[in-house]
Amino acid sequence: MSRPRVRWSAVAVVAAGLTLSGCGGDHSGEAAATSSVPSASASGGGSSAPTPSGAASAASGGRCRTADLGFAIVPTSRAKNPNLQYALTITLTNKGAKSCVMTGYPGVDLAGPLTWSLARQTAVQPHRVTVRPGATTTFNIFYLPYVQGSGDEFKPTRIVVTPPGETHSHTLPWPVGSILLQDAATHPGTYVSPVGAK
Repeated sequence: MSRPRVRWSAVAVVAAGLTLSGCGGDHSGEAAATSSVPSASASGGGSSAPTPSGAASAASGGRCRTADLGFAIVPTSRAKNPNLQYALTITLTNKGAKSCVMTGYPGVDLAGPLTWSLARQTAVQPHRVTVRPGATTTFNIFYLPYVQGSGDEFKPTRIVVTPPGETHSHTLPWPVGSILLQDAATHPGTYVSPVGAK
């Protein structure tokens, strides 16, 4: 199916905590997150920039652990047209004392009356991301909003995020309205991007 248009909005930081399971992925390159932690009044998300493999390895404290990450969401306004796809950007901030590394896809479950484990965005190639202390990286949750008559309605209340390679998760509140339930679809319009995706 063709991908719908995407609309974005400004940053509003929210954070919380809990547990679940995650996913890894292949990598084709390497990047280092360099932006500082966003504030509630700031606009934009984290960024990443290339860094030499040797330098990243020397400064790295290993895989990014859930306990050493800060989680925040950048909510969008709700779409009023079922043919429009919207997105949430989630930032992951390294609160540890050393750089850490993530590669691949986070595990993302939307929880509410049921739990929907989101599919992966296969059109974007995962890559290795090094996150320095105090810096952030991001990933996106693309979703189709529910409009009456468009299909089955799903009202998630929580986003359960597990960083790549981790078994502990963090829970954030779902910040927008109902979405179109496509948990059995072959190519759903709601899915998750790899870490480091723009």
